[in-house]
Amino acid sequence: MSPGLNNLHMKRFFLGLGVGVILVCIGLGIGVAVLIHTPGYAAGTIVEPRLLIDHDRIKVWRLVLAPGQSTRRHTHKFEEVVICLEGGKLRSTQPGPEPERETHYPEAGQVIMPKVKGVTHVLTNVGTTRYSQISIELKE
Repeated sequence: MSPGLNNLHMKRFFLGLGVGVILVCIGLGIGVAVLIHTPGYAAGTIVEPRLLIDHDRIKVWRLVLAPGQSTRRHTHKFEEVVICLEGGKLRSTQPGPEPERETHYPEAGQVIMPKVKGVTHVLTNVGTTRYSQISIELKE
C-alpha cells in the first residue's frame, strides 16, 4: 500500500471516529434531557385552566386533565355552566380539618350548572382517561 493511500485511510478513520463521538455525545445529551424533563401531562401535576374569553358578562375557560392531574385549590366567585367535552371520573376535594370529597362522573356532551359560587376546592382526574371541559362563568 502506498504511503499516500495509507494517509488517506487514516484521515477517513479519524474523521469517522470524530463524527461517531459527536453523535454519541448528542444522543447521550438528548437521553439525559428526556430523563430529567417531567412532561406536562404526568400524573400528579397541577394544571391551570386556559382563559379563552374575558368579557364584561362572562369568562370562558378550557380545562384538560390527564389521569392523575389536578387543578390548584381555587374558589369560584361566580356561578358557571360546564360543557363536558370528554367524560371521566373526577374527585372534588374541599379543604378543612376533614376534607370533603365528592366523586363525579360527567359524560361527554353533558351540560351542567353545578352550584359552585363560593366553593373552594381542588378538582382531580381520578379516572383512567383524559377529561376536558369548557366552563362559562356568569359574572354578576
